[in-house]
Amino acid sequence: MHSKRVLIVGVCASFLALPLIGAAQKGQKAPAPSEITVGFGVLPPTTPIIAGDPNCATAGIGGPADPCSYRLHHLTPEESTLAKGGELTLQVNGGGHAPAIYKVSKDTTRDDLGQFLCPGDDPEHIAHPADEPCNSILGTGAANAAKEHIIKDGDGDVVIVAAPAGAPPLNLVWSPPGRLQSTRVGNAFVANDTRITYRFLKTGRYLIMCMNRSHFLNDWMFGFVNVVGDGGDDSH
Repeated sequence: MHSKRVLIVGVCASFLALPLIGAAQKGQKAPAPSEITVGFGVLPPTTPIIAGDPNCATAGIGGPADPCSYRLHHLTPEESTLAKGGELTLQVNGGGHAPAIYKVSKDTTRDDLGQFLCPGDDPEHIAHPADEPCNSILGTGAANAAKEHIIKDGDGDVVIVAAPAGAPPLNLVWSPPGRLQSTRVGNAFVANDTRITYRFLKTGRYLIMCMNRSHFLNDWMFGFVNVVGDGGDDSH
């Protein structure tokens, strides 16, 4: 009789442990993907970008003469996670783009970096073009894109030096030191629907930006890829 009671207690203890094991497994994060695709820009619509806004172009929608085109100059998504050794595909949507990749410190934020470009609110969240201070058509965008910008990461280290406009290559933020990848066609930009791949062999936080001066400096056209994996974070 005594041995039977011991057996029952042991069986009950096993059942009680099962939910705890299941809960631990539920709390585990899914592994980072080995491949991701990021939309680099947004395709222009066939109607004005902001319906009812008199500033938006009705012809040449999304082009350099459209004050509302800043709404198309962003990455989708702006934050991505990728496994170490994984491959990023940038799908170029629209025209006037030229991607580049730099490594930044892990505490670099979008808002902090953007203040070195066009100080103020993130242009992606500005509803009307007349409210964007660095709008190329309605604001001070031409002057802002033409001047020198020293861009630093969250540790205060210089990542990009955007020399004043006019230095070759024309109309591009051209800063080779520390750059891991760049794509352009001569002094021109990459065609719509181009796909560009890059494999990340080290963990860390990486800046993905458009070298078009007005897109990057005026419209904050950039995002981040966080590469994770064994061996900790290689970012400084």
